[in-house]
Amino acid sequence: MRHVAGLLLGLLVLLPASAAEEPMPPPGQDIVYAVTMMGKIPVTAIYALEVGSGLRRLLYRDTDEANRVIVKIGSSDILGAGRTVPPKDVYAITGPAVAPNSPTHQDSISRLRFPDEPEKQAAPERVLPLALSFSDASTCHLWNRAPTFAVSSDASAFAVGAVLRIGETRLDRPTIRVIVTGAEEWRIPLPNSDLYVANLAFSPDAKLLAYSVMPLGDEHTLDVAQLPIAGVYLADLVARTTRLLYPGFIDALAWGAKREQVTVAARVGDFWDTRHVGSVINVPSGQKVREFSLRGYVTALAYSDDGQWLAAQFTDRDQHIWVYPVAGGWGRQAPVSADSGGRVSLLGWARIPPMTGTAPGAEQPGAAPQQ
Repeated sequence: MRHVAGLLLGLLVLLPASAAEEPMPPPGQDIVYAVTMMGKIPVTAIYALEVGSGLRRLLYRDTDEANRVIVKIGSSDILGAGRTVPPKDVYAITGPAVAPNSPTHQDSISRLRFPDEPEKQAAPERVLPLALSFSDASTCHLWNRAPTFAVSSDASAFAVGAVLRIGETRLDRPTIRVIVTGAEEWRIPLPNSDLYVANLAFSPDAKLLAYSVMPLGDEHTLDVAQLPIAGVYLADLVARTTRLLYPGFIDALAWGAKREQVTVAARVGDFWDTRHVGSVINVPSGQKVREFSLRGYVTALAYSDDGQWLAAQFTDRDQHIWVYPVAGGWGRQAPVSADSGGRVSLLGWARIPPMTGTAPGAEQPGAAPQQ
């Protein structure tokens, strides 16, 4: 496929390119990802990876049964409850491995900050209590009680969704909770219970929230009447209004450094297609201004804080994270890995001091955390 100069990211075709020709993020501009080892109780570790050298630094690993990162089981985005805030913070939903059967139980939105000392790990710092349950079948006991999660670039706003309960309170419809510092919580219900939120992200100024709505179901249970509802919706946090911005089957989205553009990974054909195309959508018009190719099924997109780099997670037979220069280029595959049974999740970007192979805490990607 011929590269077209000037198109955003070029054409994102996953072809090899030599290190001499292909730009890479500078040392200190690292992608952040998680590895979750599945088991009776999942164990999650979070790393920063320097793409050029392949060195990674361990930020966090679950050790405390009473307070650990809560993951979503049964989803390709296994760590939907974690996102980065540059320069070096990760926000995640944390709580006990098995929540107590109590109406007063609360999980928390917690901050994990990369320590200045590379050999040290972060300890969850509770930021906001969060009484919720992802499951409609059980209020507290199921592990997968974490919804998809987003945090604004200044950490003043959080969004979780779509939840079916808030503590002991059952909601009529799946609902996005928008929590802004100093304001009353805003709850955005989806049109009906046959829909879910695939992804959500705040605008750089934290005044808008983009979220992707998708229909639930397989070839036997899908209600085709829900297909026209699918797409990216725009919520105005100031006016407290919502509207459909861009129709389609969108599995991942990311807001770059520009408030007026959101990037989405949309299924190429119909609802059942497992290929994606990238589209850059103008805000507020909803017009597609650019399109680029994505080879494979994309589960997460993340821009660096300066808007110069885009990371994309592909999930097919294997799990890959690719990094592309926005100015143009073929991109390169990041050297991430997980042992058999492990799941990789792209969380975003961080700015931390450059690593060296001899620095404490620096290692080449290897074995994922074991239980």
